[in-house]
Amino acid sequence: MAPDYGYFGTMGALALFLVALFCLDRLWVRGTAPEKPWPENEAAVGFLLFLASFLVLYVLNNHKFVFYNNYSYLADALLHGRLYVDGMPAYLESVEFGGHSYMHFAPGPAILCLPFVAVFGVYGFNIAWLSMALGAANTALAYRVLRQMGIGRDRRERIWCAALLTFGTVHCFLAALGHGWFLGHVSSWFFLFVGMVFLTVPEDKRKDVHLFLAGVFYGCAVTCRMPNLLGALFYGGYILTRYKRETWIRSLLFFCLGAAVPGGLYMLYNYARFGTIMDKGYNLTHLKDLFRSRYDEMQELPKGEQMAFLKAAEQEVGGPLQLKHVKHNLYSIFLLGPEFTREYPYVIPTLAGVSLTHLSPALYMAIRAPYRRDRLTWFLLATTVACAVPFLMNYGNGFAQFGMRYAMDFLPYVGILAAMGLTRTPLRGWKAALILLCMLLNMWGPVYWNIFYT
Repeated sequence: MAPDYGYFGTMGALALFLVALFCLDRLWVRGTAPEKPWPENEAAVGFLLFLASFLVLYVLNNHKFVFYNNYSYLADALLHGRLYVDGMPAYLESVEFGGHSYMHFAPGPAILCLPFVAVFGVYGFNIAWLSMALGAANTALAYRVLRQMGIGRDRRERIWCAALLTFGTVHCFLAALGHGWFLGHVSSWFFLFVGMVFLTVPEDKRKDVHLFLAGVFYGCAVTCRMPNLLGALFYGGYILTRYKRETWIRSLLFFCLGAAVPGGLYMLYNYARFGTIMDKGYNLTHLKDLFRSRYDEMQELPKGEQMAFLKAAEQEVGGPLQLKHVKHNLYSIFLLGPEFTREYPYVIPTLAGVSLTHLSPALYMAIRAPYRRDRLTWFLLATTVACAVPFLMNYGNGFAQFGMRYAMDFLPYVGILAAMGLTRTPLRGWKAALILLCMLLNMWGPVYWNIFYT
């Protein structure tokens, strides 16, 4: 393949842009720049972060219609009073049960798609726009969460840490491309961060309604990605470490009441599809992917016998989560690197992904979080480990992807720990450079995919 100098030019332009940001940051720190670029009002800061983030994601997007729009089909089905997606194109993933096809992804993002599909239709609404908007919102929300948690000495440090979370991780790639699989992760972060905003409101403004809403949005995050269920460790830990002892039971109760609303609807959704409150979509996908003959055999049975057959099959071959997959997924998270060749493009981020170590080394600053003096750090660490377990045991690592998309389930928590570690001492130039390196590496993902894959 002949070298495409547009590829190198794009990456060079991104590198120069980030170097310019670094130089401006150095001038502001030294007090030699004419004016800092952010206003005094915090709401205005958040709005500017949203606009700037959306612009970057728009530049990184390929501006083509996303045909991997599973959620649009589910939204259209819901608008027509159906839970099944019969007639969805064969190239989109679905599972069959009881004579109908169902989307096996958790349904949360389809709810966000509802108004747009209602107005523009399945093929009039490009889900990439929703993905970019949510990704940009995540930057502003992450900044607000960091501010309300008291992480960082000033706006500059919080902006750097928010940039690490949303542009220095695989979130950047997922939000920029917006394919169906990716939208689920970006939507999940949106709901998680909105929930965290309500959870972390200042003590003098706390009301029961804030905790109820924190629970609602946390529950919505679970309807996007099931591993978020384990994120309750962080929410509960924050209440236990940041709220007054005499309000613990009341606070936890209102949070749980809020979470029960989307949680109950999700269980009803599953019961209507599969006759059980548990989501069996991924179980069916596992059987379809790896044991197709058993899956086809199940389709020949009456609906009333299919669930019993699925349970029996899983007892024989195992479910989608098994300990034997831990070794490979640990390797994927910490060691899996790109391929190097003597031919153009020389460095290839394969569809199997690239580890966090290679793309987001700044996350290792989580080691420097104040574990000795802040009990919340231990809840963050426990939540990180707990949310990583489903990924570690899963039969796949997220293929096809750039980075490790399943890591999105635990990245919010380790990202907050990293922000604590980065701001434990003043965020000096080398830390800003490290964050910028993570940003450049993760921006490489959408550039490479746009040129070589999509």
